[in-house]
Amino acid sequence: MRTLPRLFSALPVLFALAPTALQSQGTEAGYVQKTFLSAVGEYFSIAPREVAVLSRWKLSEAEIPVVLFLAERAGVSPDVVVVQRRRGQGWMEIAAAYSVHAGDFHVQIDGPAGILREASDRFSSRAASEWRTISLTDEEVVGLVNVRFLSRFLGVPPARVAQELGGAGGIVGVFQRLRGGGP
Repeated sequence: MRTLPRLFSALPVLFALAPTALQSQGTEAGYVQKTFLSAVGEYFSIAPREVAVLSRWKLSEAEIPVVLFLAERAGVSPDVVVVQRRRGQGWMEIAAAYSVHAGDFHVQIDGPAGILREASDRFSSRAASEWRTISLTDEEVVGLVNVRFLSRFLGVPPARVAQELGGAGGIVGVFQRLRGGGP
């Protein structure tokens, strides 16, 4: 079972100050978004209310799994990662501060990699021992973390997830399509 440092010593403050990213609870889009956030919480063994706090900060839904992934790898609270991101630091800059490198983000994608083609090519052109020197863009980090999360959570091949990235509806739309919930 995954363990992350318990979130958010400043939970009440974060909750009160953070603008909401959730849509109306009564809409289909809001329901799918809540379902996605619940899946993120389940995958990372985080309470739904703690994931909801992350959704209220200026993070896209696709960045929430990255925050939790980095926090888990680094052994820090997710709020520490959020603060660094809000200060304008890139994902690789944050990762490097905790000795997390590109190899930690690697996902084997057998087949077309969609928007992750270039990142996949950089990994496949080097020995695994050299992966720590690979540079990834913020978009590639977000894509790789979400491919790993959605592939494992939904039980679909990473290549299928990668092909869906960049499609309509963002990561929530990808989640909905892959779980069989529509366009």
